Amino acid sequence: MLRLIVSLQTISDYLDNLCDRLMVTEPSAFRVLHYSFLDALNPYASLQDYYLLYPYSETVYLSRLVQTCQELLTAVPYYEELQPTALKLGTYYCELQTLKHVPQYGEKLLQDWTAQTFGTKLAWNEWAAAAGSTLGLFFLFAVSFKPPPPNMDEMVEAYFPWIQGLHILLDYFIDLEEDRAHGDLNFMSFYSSEHTKYGSLQRFAAESRQRTPSLPYPSFHQTVIQGLIALYGSDRKVQEQGLKKIVEALASDTGAQTMLYLCTLLRNLSFIP
Repeated sequence: MLRLIVSLQTISDYLDNLCDRLMVTEPSAFRVLHYSFLDALNPYASLQDYYLLYPYSETVYLSRLVQTCQELLTAVPYYEELQPTALKLGTYYCELQTLKHVPQYGEKLLQDWTAQTFGTKLAWNEWAAAAGSTLGLFFLFAVSFKPPPPNMDEMVEAYFPWIQGLHILLDYFIDLEEDRAHGDLNFMSFYSSEHTKYGSLQRFAAESRQRTPSLPYPSFHQTVIQGLIALYGSDRKVQEQGLKKIVEALASDTGAQTMLYLCTLLRNLSFIP
């Protein structure tokens, strides 16, 4: 299980780096690169030329990562039953990564895509943030070792959009000033006011917590939520940007407060960068 998660996350990080470099701006190049991510979720997919439209190529690294994921997934007893859901979440992730890396037009492309795909239950930047996390995929891998429960759709919704959205919004939350300075797209910068911005974080945290009782091993998923708040909330950029009170409000339960304290202590002792 751990090797599967590491292999898929390595593909994700590698592709993100490729899309950020070499001054490539063509979304079709990014989309073909991300076929590798979707193929990694399909144990019986044939390997493709993932660098077909990209001005760099290699023949070993990315393909081997894809094959590793495929091989490991064939050993997961009930993954085949949940594969359509995994591919749906994977498709959302790949489209988000493809569009957000398009210079100048990324925002408009994302607005159009989220409106057509998800509707207006959430703001476009919130849908985009939710699409950008891989936590739901890891959840699907874990539950695929047993027969899927009847409330699987409800369980998936706990992760998409809520826990995944909280994950990525927190990531952008601590990078607000840095992204503003570099002119980078930041999903937290599109709220009309500070009140709306931080209210969104509160909503995602509250909705995530409310949905964990329906999940198997609910205390584990509650720990995931607490850990996200603690990990991002203890980052030194929080203190530098004067965001400490907002983080403390998010850490509204004892578990999150304890984790936040411990993560802050570990950062001060340089055990966490």
